[in-house]
Amino acid sequence: MIRIDEKTGIFALYTKHTVMILQVVDGFVGMPYYGEKIRLAETDYLCRTDIRPFTPEQLPGEAVSFHSAFPHAYPFYGCGNFREPAFRAEQQDGSDTCCLKYIGCSMYKQKPKIPQLPQSFTKNCNTETLILYLHDEQAGVLAEVIYTLFQDSDIIAQSVRIQNQGEYPVMLRRVLSSCLCLEGELELITLNGTWARERYMQREPVGYGVKSIGSINGASSHTHNPFIAAVRPETTETQGEAWGMAFVYSGNFYACAEKDFQDKTQIMMGIHPDTFCWELESGKSFYTPEVLLNYSCRGLGRFSRNYHDFIRNHIIRSKYQYQERPVLVNSWEAFYFDFDSEKLLHLADTALACGLDMLVIDDGWFGHRDSDDSSLGDWFVNEKKIPQGMEWLGEQIQERNLKLGLWFEPEMISPDSELFQAHPDWAVQIPDRSITMSRNQYVLDLTRPEIRSYIFRSMADVIHEADISYIKWDMNRQITEAYTPSLPAHRQKEFFHRYILAVYEIQERLLKTFPDLMIENCAGGGGRFDCGMLYYSPQIWCSDNTDACDRAEIQLGTSLCYPPSCMGAHISACPNHIIGRKTDFMTRAHVALAGTFGYELDLMRMRQSEIQQIQTQIELYHEYSHLTREGSFYRLLQNACHIAWEFASPNRTEILVTVIQIRNKANQPRMHLKLQGLLPDSFYIFDGKVYTGSQLMRIGIPVPLMWGDGVSSLLYLTAENKE
Repeated sequence: MIRIDEKTGIFALYTKHTVMILQVVDGFVGMPYYGEKIRLAETDYLCRTDIRPFTPEQLPGEAVSFHSAFPHAYPFYGCGNFREPAFRAEQQDGSDTCCLKYIGCSMYKQKPKIPQLPQSFTKNCNTETLILYLHDEQAGVLAEVIYTLFQDSDIIAQSVRIQNQGEYPVMLRRVLSSCLCLEGELELITLNGTWARERYMQREPVGYGVKSIGSINGASSHTHNPFIAAVRPETTETQGEAWGMAFVYSGNFYACAEKDFQDKTQIMMGIHPDTFCWELESGKSFYTPEVLLNYSCRGLGRFSRNYHDFIRNHIIRSKYQYQERPVLVNSWEAFYFDFDSEKLLHLADTALACGLDMLVIDDGWFGHRDSDDSSLGDWFVNEKKIPQGMEWLGEQIQERNLKLGLWFEPEMISPDSELFQAHPDWAVQIPDRSITMSRNQYVLDLTRPEIRSYIFRSMADVIHEADISYIKWDMNRQITEAYTPSLPAHRQKEFFHRYILAVYEIQERLLKTFPDLMIENCAGGGGRFDCGMLYYSPQIWCSDNTDACDRAEIQLGTSLCYPPSCMGAHISACPNHIIGRKTDFMTRAHVALAGTFGYELDLMRMRQSEIQQIQTQIELYHEYSHLTREGSFYRLLQNACHIAWEFASPNRTEILVTVIQIRNKANQPRMHLKLQGLLPDSFYIFDGKVYTGSQLMRIGIPVPLMWGDGVSSLLYLTAENKE
């Protein structure tokens, strides 16, 4: 619900449990409050208009004092606000000062579309949208700051549209998507890491100055995830305040928190300004990607579930979102590059006997590729390995009542490829400068329409020929020497944004051409795990690290923002091919059950006892996968020895608890694990015994003793009516 008081200039944006207050003061829009629902009275004092930061007296018309203290909802550069700006634009005369003053607003019952970009959408849910119009008459710039509220959620979607209403082009130097102004002591939570160690949680105090994360490598990156949270020092999983931003974007991003001299913290997110500049011609508009704003006063658990529900209901469009996903085996860790059609069919026969649904052929099926130094871009069948052709192989797989999936790396080109020999200029490169080699490959200049058309046609031909049900879209290197001959010199910093728009365009075109196709996005594992990619695919490969103990931590960190149902999680062989650790076979399955579930190993090498375990694991998946897809997720425990989480069905009558023992200790006391989200007065049955919901939440459930490292327990509880 949106309420506007024209007399006081107050806009109150009410979600289910929160309110964001925006207020116009002296022609500028401030954000004096965002948090738990309150009853409004006077709010002027929150806007700090009485602050005297530079002089002992408040002088009439002291704009610098005003701007440096005012909690701008969309801060701009050059008029006295010396904190980080959200907006900065260079005009015809070379100046880059803008003064965005409020000139009006609009309200809509629907959500406006954002051209070319992934975005939240409505589905069986009423929405309200508030658009604030901020104008700089001299620059001829109009900023439309857009807030959309969803009836079924506490998430607010924010984006900005910039219009050039002037006579001359404007160079957009910095156009962030969102800004929050917060009071009081805060800590910052970010998700950081590297390849095979993505999205580990880091929590640190917000001190004076600017703390930032971001990416400038062309993707949202392994190093930092496009998500940021600010929390009170006392905030835990179950109590305390938390604010968040999640970016619906997969390219270069920037997020920062700045604590100023008034102990006020400003948090912002948007496209990274270091690698961005956009020439906005007269009469044209630029749309920023969307940021999902979140607030919880009931801890990080509720905060995460806000995001989970919203992403499932309003970001992921795929029909597979609430369907049981096919259980697949991926050929990579089974064969790597060493396979042929005979090996693939043997693997398919074994997969069928185990109860799997799909065979995915990973890297090596195309061109003349026998290692990672050739053939990217040559998306036609490797006849040395599959001489009968991909259509024949697809028919063979279908005769076995299996589905067929393929791996692609569409954004890349190998120097040793037919495509590069024919079009060496298609690789991203700067004239007269050598191209940096990475992973024996270059990046295709997808900003050029002829290259996008080639990639789409090549992929579509194979998908159609072999009746492909699933593709794994990979991206295994970063972008260097960013340049395109399709743009003039002064517009080269448009490259990175145009590049990710091109990726979106190709994926959108594939989905429209093949509406039943499932895309699993991947970027060297979890290097592009974000809400932008989830708009096109219901799942993303969480990490190339499939070790169960590491994966438990990676998936737990990822769950701070993203629902487990979108985490690509598979069972792999041991010792693990990345870190060499051995973990129990069933532990690997229990971790994969908290994601999409599948296999990354050579089933043909499995002993009969292991085949029987696989059949049992798949039965568990079919029995419990509805909880992963539709249930509420709770992080219960994480320390040096144990990790535990819980899924609860929407009506809270089914509870699935997973406990991973990372490291055993001698003579440990029996663990009583406190559960969450149960019906306090209901009776739950576990292991033939009856417990009340309140008992399980306040005292805990007795966890079976486990022997060894890397072992686990799966606890399933059901509620019954009992007086």
